[in-house]
Amino acid sequence: MSIAPRLLQWSAAAAALVMTVSLLKLGETSLAVGLIPSPWDKLAHAGTFGAIAFLLWLGCGRRALVACATAAFALACYDEWRQLMLPGREADIQDLIANAIGILAAAWVARQLTPKEFL
Repeated sequence: MSIAPRLLQWSAAAAALVMTVSLLKLGETSLAVGLIPSPWDKLAHAGTFGAIAFLLWLGCGRRALVACATAAFALACYDEWRQLMLPGREADIQDLIANAIGILAAAWVARQLTPKEFL
């Protein structure tokens, strides 16, 4: 593997890690309470978790699409569960559905980008 693809892979993995840590740390602060008004928050959920899934896929390799989508959904479930215990935050099944839609959209885009020999 040449340097450019490896750099893309490491950069994507690092970006997924930064997004995940930011989501978990900033989600615990009062900044996260009411940050994006409804219904726009659903778009933010879909975009955030879709981006995490896609970056994980780029970082882990093209054969790991299902594992990356599953990991992103597990993170989404954890984040919603964790909000049950955070003051001012609330867990919402509609947020989880928006997360899943974003992850599925990212998986669909990744599938379109994946050459057939990787499947």
